[in-house]
Amino acid sequence: MAYFNHAFQKAFLATGETQTSYDVTFPDGSTIATTTNGGYVITTGVPTYGLNQLKANAALTQPASQTGYIGIFDPKTNLTIYPTECCNVYLAGSAIFANDKIGPLAGGYIETNKSKMINPKYVSKYYSVAPCAPQNNVIHVGSTYWTAGGGVLTTDTLVAGTGYTTGVTTVTGGSGEGMVVSFVAAAGLVTSVTVLNPGKGYIVGETLTLVGGGADATVDVLTITAANTTPACGTTCTNVKEFLCGETYSLRLDIKGSPAMRFLNHNAYATVDAYTGCCPDGAIAPVAVDSTEVMIKWADAITNNPIVSPFVQIVVQAEDGTLWYAPGTSATFLTANGADTWNNYVSAGHVTGACAGLILNGAYVDTKFGDCTFQVSDFYEKEPVRLYASEVDLTGDPCVFDGLCVVTECQGLQVQGLGETILRDLELSESYRQNFMATDLRIREITQGNQIISAVDRNALYNRYAILHSVPRFNNPSGTFDNDQYLLEVFSIDPLIQFNTDVTTWLDLCGVCEIEAITCETVCDVPVNFPDIPVYNPYNVVSCN
Repeated sequence: MAYFNHAFQKAFLATGETQTSYDVTFPDGSTIATTTNGGYVITTGVPTYGLNQLKANAALTQPASQTGYIGIFDPKTNLTIYPTECCNVYLAGSAIFANDKIGPLAGGYIETNKSKMINPKYVSKYYSVAPCAPQNNVIHVGSTYWTAGGGVLTTDTLVAGTGYTTGVTTVTGGSGEGMVVSFVAAAGLVTSVTVLNPGKGYIVGETLTLVGGGADATVDVLTITAANTTPACGTTCTNVKEFLCGETYSLRLDIKGSPAMRFLNHNAYATVDAYTGCCPDGAIAPVAVDSTEVMIKWADAITNNPIVSPFVQIVVQAEDGTLWYAPGTSATFLTANGADTWNNYVSAGHVTGACAGLILNGAYVDTKFGDCTFQVSDFYEKEPVRLYASEVDLTGDPCVFDGLCVVTECQGLQVQGLGETILRDLELSESYRQNFMATDLRIREITQGNQIISAVDRNALYNRYAILHSVPRFNNPSGTFDNDQYLLEVFSIDPLIQFNTDVTTWLDLCGVCEIEAITCETVCDVPVNFPDIPVYNPYNVVSCN
């Protein structure tokens, strides 16, 4: 490997459950009570073949994707140790395969997976990578809980009231509008409250009364969203705008990112129009109309546009703070969130100084092949779509007139630690060991390649622990002193706290300073709910039995 500019990779699965005092049996019949921290053996003196015994015991109750075990071993005794000094060690992991032989000749498939000896003085880096869930890009147009502010996030000082039954309800009181909550009641008393629609315009400290029951259950506003205004073009945008009758207003939406590029071979975009209708008879000058209807027309046009609709979900927040979802949204979802679809909206007229808004959620789920047809070259999507919106004039220019502000609430974040990635890393590692996963489905079954796939949960998120070290070539036929690099990667669903501590302590003793923990960015908690994202192509491939 010295002639390549990358490291030789070796993968270990530490996905097993914690086991306490399990008896690992030696060939002479003696046993050692073995305890693990997740998939990591923390008992000293356990032989490498004990990893397979731990796996077999876990397999009695757990799926194959939760049965992997690893340990740190002394190269002299081949027993597990706590590396409490600057000493050489190696990693070993339980075998993936269930059968030791394929036919009468090829064997050794349940031999444990071992690394080369690791001299800590030659470790150049150790790092851990936490799994991170993906995050959708969420933007706001016009006046919403995020741009206008005053959306209720949390409440405090609950007064239980009387005569309530568990359910969903609105609130009265305060200076804001539109807030909807779900609550749990026992014997007529409200015991807990959850905000479903934060509304807008509320002030911290205000007391709100839950509609229903004896109309006497109250909560105090504890935290709210601040008003966020990020002008799209200089300082010419506004969150409160009057839309006049007899006019056509245009909104441009751009969708960027890998999903759009793969769908169209270019980024997706659309400009949608909303005509406000004729002015009242006898009106000398145009009059303001209900801006909620303008937002609904924009939302409806986007939802029905075949180019951009697969990549976005839209919620309209009306002038009065209520939420309106797309037609066809599940009735169960609407009931649970105390909302309705915008085709049922009936305008009560425009309120002077009020404005509606759009909440756009960048949302896309790609199809994927099942386990039986899995190929290493199968594509899987990781990049979230990015949304860009702006009100434009008749020429399409967003920056020459007083347009609505577009504000980003959540930046799109890419998933980290996806099972799809882990499976491909494992397959590469097994290929180095000559355990190839055949593309022919029958050959794959014969050679136990299916067990490589079942060893990883493709829908789970994994922790990654990586040790990068080198093995010097002291006798090199070329006469050049060089090093072979090895990257040892340990994957686990639950954090391997003890393993991380042991490795960090061991390397600290040896003066290895490249120790890094890669964590996730802060997750953006959107206070409104979106329906489940449908798979764009409904003809998904299912796994074979």
